[in-house]
Amino acid sequence: MKPVCLLLLCLVACEQPSEIAPDASAPAIDAPSQPPEPKPAFSASPYMSGTLAIDDAGIRASYLATGTPMPSRLSFSLTETGATTSCSITVKPHFVMFSTASTSTRYFKTVVIDVAASEMLDDKCKWDDAYVLAEIANQFGNVEIGFAQARFTEDRPYLDVLLDADKTFPNSTANITLTGAATAYALDANGNVGFTMVEPAPGTLVPALYEF
Repeated sequence: MKPVCLLLLCLVACEQPSEIAPDASAPAIDAPSQPPEPKPAFSASPYMSGTLAIDDAGIRASYLATGTPMPSRLSFSLTETGATTSCSITVKPHFVMFSTASTSTRYFKTVVIDVAASEMLDDKCKWDDAYVLAEIANQFGNVEIGFAQARFTEDRPYLDVLLDADKTFPNSTANITLTGAATAYALDANGNVGFTMVEPAPGTLVPALYEF
């Protein structure tokens, strides 16, 4: 046998095997599943708050504040059964329709909101989102919110606010009227909010950003 061939055989026999690459086809290790969020019994306060961009078509999903998109939002305060403190959630409200409502002294044009179909924006309670929205809807049904020029001159240019629901509010026999509790700033056709305060006549709503 030629010496060159013996040398090649020796090199092949002495070569160390390379590290074995991991099998890319092997299944990945599952990340630990998150525990389900709790679904405690709770009561929702009828004293809602929010910022609603309302135009002739209903509640806009968003508006522009100095060019920055901001969502319309509605907040609820929730208290777990047996607890002494509350937490809050904020939703992007799902508009259903316009309506009207009145008290013995005031008349409002209102927006009707389906809470169960709304989108969660901020959950400080850390409970199951779908459960929370469905339970608020179970307690209230659709909620109804109205705005009108303040009845009393001393409350203007702030607006009176009506809070109502399909079902009677807990511990209440009627809707809730808040005097001088809202502001409204003119909204243009593109959703830009300005600095001009507006006061819709009772029974009307003008395009505006309503804050209450």
